[in-house]
Amino acid sequence: MIKVLKEKDFSKVVSFLKNNFSSPTHWPEWNILVSKYYHSKFYYYVEYEAGEIIGICPVHKVENGIFRNNFSGQFNFLPNGGWIFNNKHTFNLKTLPLSNLNAFVSFALPQLDEFNVNYNHKNTNNALTLIVDLTLNLDDIWKKDIHSKRRNMIRKAEKSNIVIEVDDKTDLRTFYNNYVEANKLYDLKSLKFEFFEDLFKNTPNVNFDILWAKKDNEILSGVVVVYDKNYSIYWLGFSANNSKNLGQGDILQWEVIKRMKEYGCKYYDLCYIEKDRLPHIYKFKKGFSSTEVPIDVLIKKTFSYKFINKLQKIFYAKK
Repeated sequence: MIKVLKEKDFSKVVSFLKNNFSSPTHWPEWNILVSKYYHSKFYYYVEYEAGEIIGICPVHKVENGIFRNNFSGQFNFLPNGGWIFNNKHTFNLKTLPLSNLNAFVSFALPQLDEFNVNYNHKNTNNALTLIVDLTLNLDDIWKKDIHSKRRNMIRKAEKSNIVIEVDDKTDLRTFYNNYVEANKLYDLKSLKFEFFEDLFKNTPNVNFDILWAKKDNEILSGVVVVYDKNYSIYWLGFSANNSKNLGQGDILQWEVIKRMKEYGCKYYDLCYIEKDRLPHIYKFKKGFSSTEVPIDVLIKKTFSYKFINKLQKIFYAKK
């Protein structure tokens, strides 16, 4: 049986995640802050069996006129949603409870055994990501996963005296200014400064590391990686405008891989690949893993949602 779980009972979700394989995107604290700053109503779908929670799915509800859109993943740079179960489970999207004029869209976690879910639906719109298996020793990751071109660029960075520094997050203005400038280059929306201030100090079960690649104390590139006890994700990345490629991006990723393995994470997720739309980013990420893993994209709309939405489109098309 699937029920809606609201904030007064989020401690049950925390207990579930502490006792099962987890993802940083599924803990309440990150989602609560997204909800606070970006005006969604946050809740969980929770599946019960014999009175016990066996699966959880984080959801953000947003009002759009008379419609209600429910997002699990891909909501204000919160990358993954979908279900985590404590044992192997086949989830049928038809069983998901939705009231009238509601739609549900989920960008799920990658199809890894540890998340214990198989989605029983037909979908040709699934996405892909690249995964680094951190249970391998570093030598095997270096030889098997890191492409020879990326290895050469890492060596180039070392010879060029590129230094990796971990930001202590006491002054976030340097991070934020670089982040905003990078977003301008790609015409991307930037999250609020106050959101990051809150996020980086109020998430006890989720960690955020900012790493910089510098030469002569000048920032060339940076990454933000998010992780919990089991899973890590390449969340944000940015490069200084017109900086020469000395392998700074490559050595940053290699440093992240080493750090996430040291922290005890089982996987490092390079966070989506789009072979056709973003081929250069795909080729770069592909240089750190050959393991492409599908991501299920789930969509469910009530009959009333589809019917009224279609009527509106017909009406506006005639105007």
